[in-house]
Amino acid sequence: MREVISSHLRVPLEPQKALGWMSQAGEIVRIALRWGAHHTGLPIMLVAAMVLVASGHLVKRTIRFGIEVTVVLGLLFAATRLGWIVW
Repeated sequence: MREVISSHLRVPLEPQKALGWMSQAGEIVRIALRWGAHHTGLPIMLVAAMVLVASGHLVKRTIRFGIEVTVVLGLLFAATRLGWIVW
């Protein structure tokens, strides 16, 4: 039997709050970059470049993982619909 989520748990999207959160996140990133530059002795541009490259690699891996999970989920769904797997 499926559970129904009550309506008081659903929150409407409020763009002003989302934008406020994004500006706070940007400030935290700036502080972290300054901290990293200060404690490593490297210029802030170099620290920022290293962070961008590392995050790019993480994004690529995350996307690849998401695609693999989607393919496996699709195969399991197809096998279930064909009757090869019974849960």
